[in-house]
Amino acid sequence: MTSSTFLRVIATCVVRTIPPLWLWQLREGGSIVTTLSGWMLGSGLIRLVLDDKGTAHGRFVTDQASYMLARPHERPPRPTFYAHPGSTRDSWVSPDLLDDLTGLFVAQLGAPSAELVRTGGSLALVDAATGSQAWTEPDGIGWTVHQDGPLRLWDQLEDALDAWQKAGSPDRTAFGMTVTEWDQTVWWGDPAGPCRRLPT
Repeated sequence: MTSSTFLRVIATCVVRTIPPLWLWQLREGGSIVTTLSGWMLGSGLIRLVLDDKGTAHGRFVTDQASYMLARPHERPPRPTFYAHPGSTRDSWVSPDLLDDLTGLFVAQLGAPSAELVRTGGSLALVDAATGSQAWTEPDGIGWTVHQDGPLRLWDQLEDALDAWQKAGSPDRTAFGMTVTEWDQTVWWGDPAGPCRRLPT
């Protein structure tokens, strides 16, 4: 590790993951304050503190801060969205959950490579790298989801939202994060509770 020189790192941009360089330049007991987001733009402000083992821990706070994504964390370019029929089934969750800021944040943890696209009365998830997509439409009594490509994006989203709802749908202050040089996880409840690994 490089010599640690800073007591605080305060980022005025949004990141998908914590750059390891921030840890390397932080003193023991130092803090990182940043907004964590992703390509669905579900964000949360977090304060992390570095311990004596080089691991940063912290919880998300109630305050909101909105910035642009850092350039290396920007979404990849993608072509115009054209819905593919794919495989079709009933959705287990309502897309309306993504109108809730914490619901959107949780959905993004479940499908971290997906970009959210709103199309009229429905919404779609698109993964630019693989071409995978999932899109919803109302069916009169609920919602139908269509999925196409190697990633089952809606399945990933549903798994995360289902776990969140079973935990009582807590707000973002119930979530925390553990960051090392090689691994980053967002958890809720406590560090030993349900967690999602962030892409690195």
